[in-house]
Amino acid sequence: MLIIAGLAVIGVIGAFVYLKMTSGESRGLDSVAKSVPSPGAETPAASGAIPPSSDAGTTKDSAALPGNERGNPLSPEPIPLNLDGPAFERLGGNDDRVLKRDVVAMARDLHNPEQDPVDDVQILTSLVGAYREIFRENPIAGENREVVEALAGKNKYRMIFIEPTHPAIDANGELRDRWETPYRFHPISRDRMDILSAGEDRQFGTGDDIMVDEPADIDQGSRR
Repeated sequence: MLIIAGLAVIGVIGAFVYLKMTSGESRGLDSVAKSVPSPGAETPAASGAIPPSSDAGTTKDSAALPGNERGNPLSPEPIPLNLDGPAFERLGGNDDRVLKRDVVAMARDLHNPEQDPVDDVQILTSLVGAYREIFRENPIAGENREVVEALAGKNKYRMIFIEPTHPAIDANGELRDRWETPYRFHPISRDRMDILSAGEDRQFGTGDDIMVDEPADIDQGSRR
């Protein structure tokens, strides 16, 4: 009797295990069937659909202002100006540059034989100061030719502070003193630039060098 009862229990347990196993296989086949697309259905790759990218909102660099092709991300923005106001004069035609009237008029006195050579350096210091007042920094770099380019219209407003045809500007685009020596422009900081003439002996570092201290007042010249 005991043997028969034991065999019966074993049979019940075996039947239970078998039912669990067959049930699990059935569920697994159902899940596989759901993951396989039906005939004729298109997958995203087949239909040409592209999953959204994190770069979807990226745009090209915005255009810089004229005269500053890419712009300098570290440069401050110039002060807002009405370039059609009486303080300015547009050249017109195919030339989109604009004159800063009062500063250009002052620059025309550069190398005036009726003035002292100290006045020349003072005028240049005032030109750079006018540029800095509008653009909130000195002309970038400080090399003579690059300063001339900035003052002659290569800036964000295409503004001219000294005419490119000024007789003090040589064929290389450099400003020369009245003894034909290129001026030296030495940027001290964003809001200060020293301008130096070699003087009559055409040698820097001698006693007749000419420099003025900012702010440039016409009666505050000094020889060095």
